[in-house]
Amino acid sequence: MKSTVLVFGVSLGALLIAGCSTAPQTKAAPAPAHTAAPAALSEPVATSAAPIMQSAAAPEIPVAISPAAAAVVERFTQGTGDTLQHEKAETTGFPAALATLQAGVAAPGVDKIQSNRSQPPTRGLTADGRSAELVERDWSGVVLVPVIAQVSKAYTAGVRLTAIEAHPLNDGRVRVWTRVRNITGTAIAAEVACTFRMQGASDMSMPRFYFLQLPAGEFRDVFFVCGAGEINNYTVLVRSSGR
Repeated sequence: MKSTVLVFGVSLGALLIAGCSTAPQTKAAPAPAHTAAPAALSEPVATSAAPIMQSAAAPEIPVAISPAAAAVVERFTQGTGDTLQHEKAETTGFPAALATLQAGVAAPGVDKIQSNRSQPPTRGLTADGRSAELVERDWSGVVLVPVIAQVSKAYTAGVRLTAIEAHPLNDGRVRVWTRVRNITGTAIAAEVACTFRMQGASDMSMPRFYFLQLPAGEFRDVFFVCGAGEINNYTVLVRSSGR
């Protein structure tokens, strides 16, 4: 009996020893997989280099404004003689004007508008009364604002001209933007025009009015384009409409 127990105990002990000796071999088996890891890491390193090379491209340089537009800016900001003096602004209050930017010129910032219910204009008037589409990309990107408020005249008590800007175009003309606001509690039918005085002319051009339907408390943005030549002055006119 004793000899039997001894043999069983020895056999059990041998099994335990065998199990302990084989366990390190099973853990060491995945070791070859670690040797392949450096080869797998080489692919992401190679692909990540492509975006870095693309980002190193030279930044796009804005196109310089035309000599004709630069002459308008100089004449208006100097305000000599009969020229209405303006000052340059870094932002525009007329977001719809961005559609007229000449390709490549630096765009100005855009002021936040108190109301976004105004419908942007699709056309304006030239000095001779013809309609002018807004799709022309001829604006130099320079914003000029009159220094004095006497540039505008309102003939109806219920309307205010709350913003006026002059945008020099690449051919030397000027696009004048104005915001017409209804300050009453009822809808108003109004007409707005802009007259221009060119250098060498003693009088303003004949006013040609643009019809506006102004909802209560709202505004409309309109624009006018002067004729060819050197512009010195302009006046925005507003009157009530009998329509």
